[in-house]
Amino acid sequence: MRGPRLGLRTRLVVALIATSAATLVAAMAALVSPMEHRLVADRVAAMRDVARTARLALARMPPRDLRRDVLNKRVHDLARRTGGRVALFDAQGLELSDTDPERPDPRSGQPERLEDAGFARAGDVRSGARDGEAIVITTVPSRRGRLTLVIRKPLNDARAAAAVVRRALPVAGGVALAVAVGLGILLSFGLLRRLERLRSGARRLAEEGIERPLEVEAGHDQIAEVGRALETMRVRLYASERGRQVFLSTASHELRTPLASLRAILELLDEELAGDAPNLGVARHRAAAARRQTGRLTSLAGELLDLARMDADLPLDVETVELAELAGTMTAEAESAAAASGVALRVDAARPVWARADPRALARILRALLDNAISHGAPSVGSVTVSVDADGDTAIVRVTDDGPGVQESDHERIFGRFERGDRDGPGFGLGLSIARGLARRMGGDVRSEPSDSGACFVTTLPRREAPVGAAWQEPPAGVPAA
Repeated sequence: MRGPRLGLRTRLVVALIATSAATLVAAMAALVSPMEHRLVADRVAAMRDVARTARLALARMPPRDLRRDVLNKRVHDLARRTGGRVALFDAQGLELSDTDPERPDPRSGQPERLEDAGFARAGDVRSGARDGEAIVITTVPSRRGRLTLVIRKPLNDARAAAAVVRRALPVAGGVALAVAVGLGILLSFGLLRRLERLRSGARRLAEEGIERPLEVEAGHDQIAEVGRALETMRVRLYASERGRQVFLSTASHELRTPLASLRAILELLDEELAGDAPNLGVARHRAAAARRQTGRLTSLAGELLDLARMDADLPLDVETVELAELAGTMTAEAESAAAASGVALRVDAARPVWARADPRALARILRALLDNAISHGAPSVGSVTVSVDADGDTAIVRVTDDGPGVQESDHERIFGRFERGDRDGPGFGLGLSIARGLARRMGGDVRSEPSDSGACFVTTLPRREAPVGAAWQEPPAGVPAA
């Protein structure tokens, strides 16, 4: 069974205490022992220097000064300089002088025992630390024969310094722990207060919905960034939800109108045909109206299906497409609708331009732009021009009409779903939204640009080099090329 979970404040305090304790242990391990070793090494090195100096002085002494009293004086002077015990032995291992003769010395005796005691050798001096003492041994080639000089000094000062540090570190650690606890408590108040506000906002989103904005802090730390990210997510979700609601409401309205009209037409047609002498002309007229409403519903269903596919992010079959040829094919397809509206179509493609695109998606874009230009452009004597060009790495297709154009305030709004702008006409206001969505999925875009002659819709796509062996084909017959 799990125990109670620690709160964030407790965990923060525990983490600071654990960090301070680990730092104290690491400091003791990394500082005390190396420091003591270094002090001992420095003490031994200083004694080696003194031993070398004394060795030279003894080696240069004339034979008349190598008497016991003179040597005893030299040894005592050396003891005062080093602050330790100094002993001098002759070649036979007999003691010539010792500053502490009452103290037993297990290493006194033969010089070979002294030199082979296992100490490290540095040149003509052997040195080391044994039993709490620093010991330096060197031989002196004097005129009286080989002498052996031994200097011994307790390492009490090095040990005392290490002991002081050992005693000071726990005290410093205790102070650090107390400071860590205090800082943990102080920091936790502000931190937990901010986290509590953030948690309350998140709970409110889950319980009350995404309509109410969150309180966003103005800081630049991680908590403030999380708050801003959460508010950005809320805004996007709210916009998506509002868009979904508007879409459902508008789609329901657009479906309800033709369905109600179709139902009324069919009821009237049924009444007409149920009579004793039905008027076939009226029946045919009503049947034609029913077909028109059915076509309108079919067109709306197709556009809604295109939107669903686009929102589902279904993969596109992207390949290299020649834009001038495709533009000619699509304008030829729209010839009958343009002729019925009294609009002339033309293609302006002076050279082949290749782009990276899905042919079906690009055909859907051009069809939407041509339908928009024919439906909303200038009727009768008007014209629609499809021009193909390139600018650097961008392939460009422009669809321009002679209509009233698009107001500057509507250049972006008309790409919304079920948006028609101020250009009245047939359709549901979905074609431009679908066209832009498909173009952006292919790495391009569709936008409305100001034009002196009317509306101008520009499609941009990533440009590609012509495939090997590709040949230039003129636009289809019946569509004049400018």
